[in-house]
Parts: sequence; C-alpha cells; structure tokens
Amino acid sequence: MARSHIYRMRIAFSDCDPAQIVFFANYFKWFDTASREFFTACGVPSWRQTMAERGIIGAPLVDAGARFLSSATYGEDIEIESSVEEWRNKTFVMRHVARRGDTVLSEGREVRVFAIMDPDDPLRIKAVPIPADIRAACE
Repeated sequence: MARSHIYRMRIAFSDCDPAQIVFFANYFKWFDTASREFFTACGVPSWRQTMAERGIIGAPLVDAGARFLSSATYGEDIEIESSVEEWRNKTFVMRHVARRGDTVLSEGREVRVFAIMDPDDPLRIKAVPIPADIRAACE
C-alpha cells in the first residue's frame, strides 16, 4: 500500500463562484499544495534546500486532470488525501482524493517530474531521474 498524507483545510468564501460552490480550478490549487505537503510529511526538504544542495528546483507538473463528483461550499472542512500512485524513471503520478467526511468531492491525478535548470539553456528546466532517496522516503 502506498504511503499517503492528508491535507486538511476549510473552504473560504473567496474559493467559491457566484453559485457559492467551490470554483473548479481551486481543486487544482489545493492538489498542488497537497503535493508539497505530501513531500514535507515524507521528510523531503524544501525546494529551496534541494536547489541549494542538489540543483533540484522542485517537482513541476507536466499533466493534470480531475473529476468533480460533488459540490462543496464555504465554511466546510475538507481533506485531501495524496499519494504517489506510480513511480517511473523521470516522472511520477500523484493521486488526490478530496473529501468532506465520507463524501468524495473530487479525484485528481498529476504527472510530475523532478527538475533542474537546463545546463544547455538556463531559461529552461530539465527533468532528471527521480532521486532514489526521495523515492524511498515517499514509498
């Protein structure tokens, strides 16, 4: 069974659209936050530290998708459970499930890479193989 982390939050009024339900794009913002929280819970240092020590600037997205199953509104407490669903050589797939109690609100998947600044073009980034120690800490 994959390691998981739960990120808890309260929905703010500003997270909602005029119908007073969560604007869909906020789930992607929350999934991104939950991804970083997952790494923190696994003991992975801040991206500033990995940049200084290893040149790894972070784990940017290369693909993302979500399904929206039930609505939520401001003032509600939700949790997002995150885990790495699949490890590949240079990419990994994160799975997120947003819940209010037992009700699943949204399911999301992100494909991410660990990246460095491209030594051949400093204006670009480059995917690198997933560091074995980071993978081990997150499994």
